Amino acid sequence: MSQFIESIRINDGNIDLLDYHNERFNATRKLFFCVDDEWDLEHFIQIPEVYKKGLVKCRIVYDIGIREMKFSYYKHQNIKHIKLAKASINYEYKYTDRSQLEQLKVSVLPADEVLIVNNGKISDTSFSNIIFLKKGNWYTPDSPLLAGVRREQLLNEGIIEELEIKPAELINFEAFMLINALLDFDENRALPIENIIDL
Repeated sequence: MSQFIESIRINDGNIDLLDYHNERFNATRKLFFCVDDEWDLEHFIQIPEVYKKGLVKCRIVYDIGIREMKFSYYKHQNIKHIKLAKASINYEYKYTDRSQLEQLKVSVLPADEVLIVNNGKISDTSFSNIIFLKKGNWYTPDSPLLAGVRREQLLNEGIIEELEIKPAELINFEAFMLINALLDFDENRALPIENIIDL
């Protein structure tokens, strides 16, 4: 039986993007396990007292039901350089099995992270969506491996736009930023486009 993950940001005891997580959680359960009942994850997330301050990651493993829930203080990865790699991967749903992604990441060492080119187009890194800056506007690839919750939030709020991006077009951008449920939009985290290896 397939299992899936929700990685949820909790900041000073406040659950971030809960509606987006609930939507993905319930849609996945309905598709894979044919259940129609909709759960609110807030009813299941009991934050231990020690994790009610600071930035915390809540990792939920589930199938038809919740199988595991872990809390940990979030540690930012020091990603500076990412490298392009061609692949043919299907990761439309947030499976616990990330072996293909992990193997791809190892293949680009000593770069810090992989930027996946899927079917000739830029998609995601092994653990995040990506956005690109051009002339004051932020764009995200229109064919992500996984349409993450932070990406959906930023699209809905008009902060980013979808765009088909091919590897040869990356030089037209000025900077990039990695985003996911734990990595909020913050222009101070942007890195120069030159930090993408194999441009």
